[in-house]
Amino acid sequence: MEALSYKCINCGGPLQYDPKKLKFACEYCGSDFTEDELAKHFGKLDEKLNEESKLEPEKTESDDEFGEAALYVCQSCGAEVIAETNTAATFCVYCHNPIVLSNRLAGSFKPNLVIPFKISEKDAKQKFYDFCGKKKFLPNDFLSDAQLDMMKGVYYPYWLINSLKDGGVHATAERRRTWREGDYEYEEKKIYKVTRYGTIDFKHFPHSALKTADDKKALKYVNPFDDDEARPFTMSYLSGFLAEKRDLERNDAQHDVDQELSKYAEKIYKESIKDYDSVTIDSMDLKTLNESWEYALMPVWLMTFKYKDKDYMYAMNGQTGKTYGELPVSAAKLGIFAAVMLVVVFIAMLFLGGAF
Repeated sequence: MEALSYKCINCGGPLQYDPKKLKFACEYCGSDFTEDELAKHFGKLDEKLNEESKLEPEKTESDDEFGEAALYVCQSCGAEVIAETNTAATFCVYCHNPIVLSNRLAGSFKPNLVIPFKISEKDAKQKFYDFCGKKKFLPNDFLSDAQLDMMKGVYYPYWLINSLKDGGVHATAERRRTWREGDYEYEEKKIYKVTRYGTIDFKHFPHSALKTADDKKALKYVNPFDDDEARPFTMSYLSGFLAEKRDLERNDAQHDVDQELSKYAEKIYKESIKDYDSVTIDSMDLKTLNESWEYALMPVWLMTFKYKDKDYMYAMNGQTGKTYGELPVSAAKLGIFAAVMLVVVFIAMLFLGGAF
């Protein structure tokens, strides 16, 4: 397995992508480099590795020994480390040097696009503190540096679907009005049959490219990403972060994508039917005129942790800062709050009773 480390041009230290500077930084000598500077120094490394991967056998001895995992050698310390099935970028567990497993993202598995991290690890941790600060029933012993050390920046694989749809809906709409005449109240209801037709052009509709993932729910709720900032993929952006490669192919995802796009199309058609009190969609016809799929890696700050034998998850969009979180609740704090509210309600009832 080809293990690639991006080294500082000046001192040879490991380079990591810095979301704050939008450059590749060396923490040893403080040098910063742009993507163009790295490309000039390392040459067309992505293309070279893609060509080399085509010459390698599909299965290696390490695959036989470790199942679907693979063995790689760290270029900094020489240690042999096992990488999990979908791991495309990681750190050496011995020297903590950032490693990119190039073969995992070569050939047909090379992403078309990548959205680089814009939020630094420091800012991500601060946002997590702010998120926790809004939770009044959080256990006092929950926050600790040990928990925050578990936060990791991960590039997750997504399919981005461009789909041009054509169709329309048949709907039943109602208009209602009421009025009074003397002692009587009248109601009038008018029912209309309405149709709406038109084309809908979905651009870069995101869908997770992972089959089974415990964090799939989080990946859904940290959407959307601003794909205007997507760039042609180069492996250098992965240096200093973790990355997963896709294991869900287009054929396997097509059914779910069709269903999701159909739901959005129905919503769009329905919202175009205005000036009625209620609208019910009776049927919808929808066909695909043109569709293309692109493979992209998206940035997510992720933390999974266990508290009182229960698993929790916190995720944040590494580009926009949108968060999704599951946090524990202190039974003691919740009990005190309930008791205080009960006393307040009891006193209020006594006061109101005395007033009468």
